[in-house]
Amino acid sequence: MTDELQLRLALPQDAPAITACVRAVRGQEYPNRLLYAPEELAQAIAGSRLVFALAVLPSTGEVAGLAALEPSPYGRTGELGVLMVLPSLRRRYVADEMRLLLVAWARDNGRRGLWGEVLAPHQGAPDTACVSQRFTENAKLVPCGIALGLWPGPAGERQSFVRYARPLPPDSVPTVCRLPIRHRVLAKDILDRLCCPVSFQDDSPASGTGILDARREEGLRSWVLAVPRIGRDSAAELLVAIWRLQSDPGVACAHLELPLAQPGASLLCELAEARGFFFSSVTAEPFADGPGLRLQWLAESVEPRELVLINPLARRIAEYQAQEQARVQARVMAVAA
Repeated sequence: MTDELQLRLALPQDAPAITACVRAVRGQEYPNRLLYAPEELAQAIAGSRLVFALAVLPSTGEVAGLAALEPSPYGRTGELGVLMVLPSLRRRYVADEMRLLLVAWARDNGRRGLWGEVLAPHQGAPDTACVSQRFTENAKLVPCGIALGLWPGPAGERQSFVRYARPLPPDSVPTVCRLPIRHRVLAKDILDRLCCPVSFQDDSPASGTGILDARREEGLRSWVLAVPRIGRDSAAELLVAIWRLQSDPGVACAHLELPLAQPGASLLCELAEARGFFFSSVTAEPFADGPGLRLQWLAESVEPRELVLINPLARRIAEYQAQEQARVQARVMAVAA
């Protein structure tokens, strides 16, 4: 179906053509502004911080389609992200072939727990708004969380997404997992479906010096915090980072990634929840030592039960999220009073 197209991985020198494709498909409105900065994009490709599969017209060298994989800097996983095809080439399985090329790259480079996020429209949206969920369900991926209000929509509203993940190869051994008791039933159900067996254990004090990475994503009006290594100093550093992002007048949401195999994970989870963060997702191998928990904070609440969700597990996650969002908000208000 794609004989006239060349399918290949991108090189740094493809960056300007990638930017041209993004403009042709989405104009200037795509939230990830890196895709409009060819020099920075070329550096990201050269350093394998982004891996692109391209559909190229050999006669002109034009990039007619692209799909991106963002390998995690912390573990054996990666995010299947942006996917675009020129309108004239849609419905020809180009997107499928580009994604398969990225999955092959991930397998060859030891990236096991691939995941991606697909739109979860609000109730009353056109039926076509759920096409990405149907496509993902057909691929047998597993819902592992929901990102509420993640991206700015075309009319200025915040759009929410279901996070889906590929199950791990069936050779995984149980991993120690430190998580507050209230989250364990749902987390175990998700991780079991991802072929990531875990053994829950009470938390213990962290040791050594921790690492906390914090970055602001301008186009998304969000912050991402990640703690690849928990240390004695992590609680104090996390409090400072949370204060900083919650004092940011332009921020709409924030995410916090915690490595559940490490001592101190439950403590940091409780600390963040005391400041308004709530359950978002669990994934299998975002960190070198195993599964990770993602917590989320919102400047303005989003009701997850108003989203259209095809998968029963996704609806269960939304119900749990609604309860947790209400619980942590009540706790924050009680402390403030």
